[in-house]
Amino acid sequence: MISSPRGSDLWQRLQGLDAEHPSDWQRPGPSRRALRTDVIVAIVAVGLMVFSNWAVLELRKGTDPSEVGGLLHDEDPAAALVGMFLVPAMYGVAIALRRRFPLWMLVLSTVAFVSAFAFTYLDTVVTQIGYFLLIFTAGAWSNQRVMVTLLRIAITVGMTVWAVVDAFTRATLLFAFSESSDSENWISSVFTAYTLLINVLYFIGAFWFGNSDYRRAGQRAALVERTRELEEYAEALADERKRVGEQAIRLDRVRIARELHDVVAHHVSLMGLQAAAARRTAETSPEKSQQALLGVEQSARVAIEELHSLLTTLRSADAEDGDGAPTPDDGAPGMQSGASAPSTHTVEQVPALIEELRGAGMAVEFSTFGEPRPVSPLTGIAVYRVLQEALTNTRKHAGPEAPADVRLRYLERGIELDVTDDGPASFAHAAAARQTSGAGGLGLVGMRERARAAGGEVTTSKRGGGGFRVLLRVPYDRQV
Repeated sequence: MISSPRGSDLWQRLQGLDAEHPSDWQRPGPSRRALRTDVIVAIVAVGLMVFSNWAVLELRKGTDPSEVGGLLHDEDPAAALVGMFLVPAMYGVAIALRRRFPLWMLVLSTVAFVSAFAFTYLDTVVTQIGYFLLIFTAGAWSNQRVMVTLLRIAITVGMTVWAVVDAFTRATLLFAFSESSDSENWISSVFTAYTLLINVLYFIGAFWFGNSDYRRAGQRAALVERTRELEEYAEALADERKRVGEQAIRLDRVRIARELHDVVAHHVSLMGLQAAAARRTAETSPEKSQQALLGVEQSARVAIEELHSLLTTLRSADAEDGDGAPTPDDGAPGMQSGASAPSTHTVEQVPALIEELRGAGMAVEFSTFGEPRPVSPLTGIAVYRVLQEALTNTRKHAGPEAPADVRLRYLERGIELDVTDDGPASFAHAAAARQTSGAGGLGLVGMRERARAAGGEVTTSKRGGGGFRVLLRVPYDRQV
C-alpha cells in the first residue's frame, strides 16, 4: 500500500478503507487457480466480443446508418476490420491479467474502450460488461490505493461527462433531422436518458463494489490474523497451565516433605529424650523410668495419629482433584490447605508444647509479652511449627540437658517468636551432637518456608557466647 496520510473519512471511503482496516495490510496476489480462471474468462469474452461485433456489422450491411443509430460513426470497412480484432485482443489481455496487474490493466482497458469509437467497433454489451469488470477488479485488488482511486474517479467523471455529451448530441440531432412524430421523439429522449442513467450507475456501482471487496478482504485478513494470535495465546496458556501444574506438584512435594519432617522430627526427637530419661532412671527411680517410657509410647501414638491425618488429607485432596494431580490453585497460597491441612496447631497450643517438652526432661523457659491477639490459621501454624523445629534443633545440636529460652511477643503489627539456647553443656554433648546431626539443614529450610507462606521471615544466627538463636517475625494476618 502506498504510504500516505489517509486524510478525511470521505477520502478513506473512496480508497476502500475504514477505521477497522489494517493500516499496513496489502492484499496478496491471486492464486494460480484464479489466474487460470481469468485466462478462461478472457478467452470466452474475446470470442463473444468478436462474434457480437461481427453480427452487428453484418446487420448494418446495406442499411442506412442513420436508421440504426450509427450516424455518429465513420463507416470505414478497414477500420471496422481492425477494430473487430484489436479491441477484443486488448480486452482479452486486460481480463486475463486483471488480478495480477489491476491498475495497469484498467489503463489498458480504458485505452481499448476509447479506441473502440475510432475503429468503428460496434459491440456495446460485452465490451461494457468487461470494462465494468476491470473497474471493479482494480478497486478490489490494487494495493496502490491512492493511484487506483484517482484513476477510477477520473474514469467515472470522464465517462459520465462523455455519456452526457453523447446523449445531448444524439437528442439534438434527433430532434433536428428526424421526421418522426413528437410522441416518438419523446420516447427516444426517455430511452436516451435511461441509457445515460444506467451507464452512470454502472460506473459508480463498479467503483463501490470494488472498494467493498477490498475492504472485506482486509477484514478477513485481520480476522485470520486475530484468530492466529488467539490460537497462539491459547497454546501459550496451555503451556503456562502445564508449567503451573508441574510447579504445583513440586510445591506439593515440598509441603509434604515439610509436614513429614515437622511431625517425625519432633516426635522422634522427643521419644529419644524420653528414652534417655528412662535409661538414666531405670535403676534409681523405676517409677520415673516407667513414666518416661509411657511418654515414649504417647509420643509414638501421637506421631502415628498425625501421620495418619496427613495421609488421609492427602488422599482426600487427590480424590477431589479427580486424577490425583494438584490443581494450579494449590500454589504458594495453597500452603493453607493441601498438605498443611492436618496441621491444626495454633499459638494457643504453644504452652502445651512447652509443658510436653518439660515433662520429657527438657529445661525450657517460656514467657509472653504484650496482649494476646487473634491470628490467622496460617500465622498460628507458622509460630507453632517454627517453635517446634527450633526446640528440636536445640535438643539435637545442644543436647537434651541444654536449657532453652522461648519468648513470645505480641507487637503492634505482628508476632515475634524468639528462641535461644546456650549451646552444648559439655564437650561430650558437643561431640554427640556432631555425630548425630548428619547433613541436616531441612529444618531451617522448612522454617523459612513457613514464615514466607505467612508473610513473615525467619532469621537464624549463632550467639556470641555460644548457642543458637531463631527469630520469627510474622504478621497477625497476611495481607495478600
